[in-house]
Amino acid sequence: MDAGLAGILGAAVGACGSAVVAGLTGFFSRSQMLLQLVAQQQQTERQIRADLATQLREPRRQAYANYAAEATARLDALWWVHDALSQSPPHHEAAEARLRASFAPSSSTAYERVLLEGPEEVAATAADLAAAIEDATHIALTWIMDLEAGAEPIQRDFTAELSRATDTAKQCRRNFRLVAMDAVRADGREPESEQAQVRSAAILDWIRR
Repeated sequence: MDAGLAGILGAAVGACGSAVVAGLTGFFSRSQMLLQLVAQQQQTERQIRADLATQLREPRRQAYANYAAEATARLDALWWVHDALSQSPPHHEAAEARLRASFAPSSSTAYERVLLEGPEEVAATAADLAAAIEDATHIALTWIMDLEAGAEPIQRDFTAELSRATDTAKQCRRNFRLVAMDAVRADGREPESEQAQVRSAAILDWIRR
């Protein structure tokens, strides 16, 4: 092999080697870029979920707190009525005034706000609490009307009935508080923005080409 041919072969081998190295470098750079983009996409999605959770958390927290405070006020009134009617003689007029003041129609929208804010589990426990308070209130009003009638008393143990009903309502309030706590501690598992998903998918498709 003469020197000229050897030089040509050497140049060709060198060129091939350079091309291979360049190709490998490009491949690994492309792979690294893809990995970085995937990591950025995951970080973006986590941030979107966190932002969404923050946006949901505060309105829910306020709605839950307002409803829990309203329920507590009504339960306190029921216990006050229970004690007043259990006296001898029973203070039924004061009990009626307290009960009607606590449960008079008002502009309160606490219950409706909870139903709108959700999620479904919180709304369901709020409905259970509202129903339990309503049951206890009905027993208290029946007891008061029986006392005001002045006739032969109905053979019912109103003291025990109202006590049980109020205890049931208190347990419903506890259940509501627990599920409400879970809801406001949500970590952003709600679906991320659809537009963000589309943008990220388009970039990944372009890189993979």
